[in-house]
Amino acid sequence: MPGNAALKLENHSHAQRERLAFIDFCLQYHGSVGRSELMAHFGTAVASSTRDFTLYRELAHENLILRHENKRYYRTDNYQPLFHHEPHAALKTLAHGFGDGLSVMPGQPGFCEDAPDLIAPPQDVLATVSRAISQQQAVRMTYQSLSSGASERVVVPHSIVNNGQRWHMRGYCRKRGAFRDFVCNRITSAHIYEKSIDKVDIAEHEHQTSDAEWNEQLTLELIPHPRHSHPEAIALDFNMSRQNNQPVRQLSIRAARAGYLLRHWNVDCSPDHRLPEQEYHLWLRNHNILKHCANAFLAPGYAGTGDEAAPSS
Repeated sequence: MPGNAALKLENHSHAQRERLAFIDFCLQYHGSVGRSELMAHFGTAVASSTRDFTLYRELAHENLILRHENKRYYRTDNYQPLFHHEPHAALKTLAHGFGDGLSVMPGQPGFCEDAPDLIAPPQDVLATVSRAISQQQAVRMTYQSLSSGASERVVVPHSIVNNGQRWHMRGYCRKRGAFRDFVCNRITSAHIYEKSIDKVDIAEHEHQTSDAEWNEQLTLELIPHPRHSHPEAIALDFNMSRQNNQPVRQLSIRAARAGYLLRHWNVDCSPDHRLPEQEYHLWLRNHNILKHCANAFLAPGYAGTGDEAAPSS
């Protein structure tokens, strides 16, 4: 965003900046926008939408041109984004709509589709866990474990995490005396745990700050699988940069998430990159970084030292 425009934007309300971002997004990704879309999306009147377009033109007059025959604004070749639309968020918006689905142009079929979500957490469980985290409270829940079946747990949750395939609640399990991951869909009942009218005190060792694996950051070095015949294509797939004349993608992630994500990304974590390159396009060059990671056993091909402790939940 140009410096002067950024300074001018700060002088306006959050609501108006949202409307300007909507105009900017439509110009960038749809190529045009009209007052009717702005009014329908935000429930504003004609006069208000006219002021928004006037302000947008003052901030970025070279971005759009009005075609009087249909009274729509079109993106120009000189367009420069007034807002940063992060690609992942932009794709979500194109697939699901700008906030409430009204950013798709009238009469225009959807041209961006997201993958179906097979596993969405139950609303009541998600709401209870979220409240517990916000209020720093414990949750009493019934949990269906793959290893031990149904059991009652008291957990102090601190985060809700997407591992690429499903949502986990991470927190301190008082039954196990350690931090664990719990699949949200396996929580069959949950409520805020209270022994009395006053909320249960949370001990210092149960807080997120005491979760060592959560707070430890690992830098993963992902490269094209050494046996793949077209590493250049893989480098493009994963936005790799070149280091010492080799394409590499470095990612900093929490140790508590490493095994899950490496499995989700199909990364060969074997020391000798022995997994089939047709299935595993990536290799973890610094595979030894996982040796103290409790969930490293989830990483494809990882040959551990035996020190890794598999979480039992």
